[in-house]
Amino acid sequence: MTTNVAVTSGDMILSRAASTEAVRPAVTTKSSIYAAAERRMRRGKLLVMGGFVITIVGIVGYCLTCFSAGVNEDVGSTLMGSPGLLIVPTLSIMGLGTLCWLVGSFMYLSGGMDSDPSGPDLYF
Repeated sequence: MTTNVAVTSGDMILSRAASTEAVRPAVTTKSSIYAAAERRMRRGKLLVMGGFVITIVGIVGYCLTCFSAGVNEDVGSTLMGSPGLLIVPTLSIMGLGTLCWLVGSFMYLSGGMDSDPSGPDLYF
């Protein structure tokens, strides 16, 4: 069954067709909210660890690039002539790792805020 619903907001009138099935709110239980929070915490921790590894790989690549420039004259002249060819990819990898770490941190903290306060402490 479809009915017309008019919503007034100041001078503006909005009209839309509303179905009685679509109006019912979704039922969520505390256990489903707590389970979703634990999943967010696990995903967040994986992102933090992955971001750490990616950033370390970027740092090692950056160091290898810079140190090899001092050892090898060909690489050194390329690095001094156009540093973007060798340094920009390693800095991009470090930036990607930092971004993964930051997103994972907020995801973990968000899950921690929604987790079961009376349950055991979760150290994933």
